[in-house]
Amino acid sequence: MRYLSLFILLATIVACNNKPMDHFVIRGTIPGAMDSTEIILAPNGRYNNKIATGYVINGKFELQGKAHEPVYCRLSMNNQDIIDRKGLRNENLTKYAEIDFFVENGELTFQTPHIDSLPESFWRYDIRKEKNYMLKGSTTQDIFFRYQQQTIPLRHNIRTLDRAYMENSRIEDFKTLQEQQIKLENLTKEFIKNNRNLAVNLHLAGQLKKEPFTYDQTYLDELAELFVSYQDTCAALKQFRQDLQKAKVFVQGKALQEGEIITPDGKKESLLSQLKKDRYTVIDFWASWCGPCRASFPHLREMYKTYGEKVTFISLSVDKNEKDWQKALGEEKLPWNQYLATPELSKNTRDAYNLTSIPTFLVIDPEGKIIFSGHNSGELETTLETKCNI
Repeated sequence: MRYLSLFILLATIVACNNKPMDHFVIRGTIPGAMDSTEIILAPNGRYNNKIATGYVINGKFELQGKAHEPVYCRLSMNNQDIIDRKGLRNENLTKYAEIDFFVENGELTFQTPHIDSLPESFWRYDIRKEKNYMLKGSTTQDIFFRYQQQTIPLRHNIRTLDRAYMENSRIEDFKTLQEQQIKLENLTKEFIKNNRNLAVNLHLAGQLKKEPFTYDQTYLDELAELFVSYQDTCAALKQFRQDLQKAKVFVQGKALQEGEIITPDGKKESLLSQLKKDRYTVIDFWASWCGPCRASFPHLREMYKTYGEKVTFISLSVDKNEKDWQKALGEEKLPWNQYLATPELSKNTRDAYNLTSIPTFLVIDPEGKIIFSGHNSGELETTLETKCNI
């Protein structure tokens, strides 16, 4: 009995020592980092809400904070301040890196071979460098790390194709880009099914959200099914399910709503009267002050030459100043019908179609129902070529 009591006592001590921490400590090693390089940890997308800050000293740093649940964070490293204070003018010395990972309470360790092996920020970000760092001590991050590594080649290919299309506007590049995006979408859904971690799965499901009128109800049902077995009552899961409910308003097949539009000579007409029952309609929402809108016109001109006999094209300006619109019409001389949205129509379209930015293109089928909405003229052309069978 004496040995049994001793065993129970020891087991109790071990259990107490292994009690979950109510905070996290990240100890990192970054060879090659300049002393006093600033380190900032913040929730991804909410960079003003810093969780922890620190500095690199002798190639090491330590951060402490609290995470009530696993949080997807961005770790930023920036030595610009120390370079400015030292008066150094060598651009090669400036280091600005960004790393994304999940943080949860516990003892965490960050490792990388060298600061130059980390992904740089903004347009210099190289997805392939995501294999060059590791955060140990978080089971949530372990699962997300597997997803990262599995998808690096595919995500890099998508980024490369996207840049190529932005530079050259080749529709073939865009078609290939869409094919790769579908592959990533399917891989992501399979990963969610096979890995039961709510924080990671909700983060990945957020990447599966689509633009209004580019999905149907079946797609929303498929996303909901991925989480049907979860009984968790966390706010993130509740928000995800609420978002799916809101998304139902923008499924393909919603009828285009009526509204008044103004012709270049000042007459008011019905928007729905512009639709033809025997053909598809493209509505281009734009404004005179919108650079990307006007930059899309050369591609729209080419599409009009190709599809103009089978598709009705309408440009609908949301300009508040009619003189600005009239001036832009004179400059652009677009060959299809031009209209100005009334203030009432502009407000209604924001709510009815979730029109939050321009250019936005809607494709309306012969029954007057919306089958596509997007901001990219390549997406528009692909839709006309494939879904409309034109």
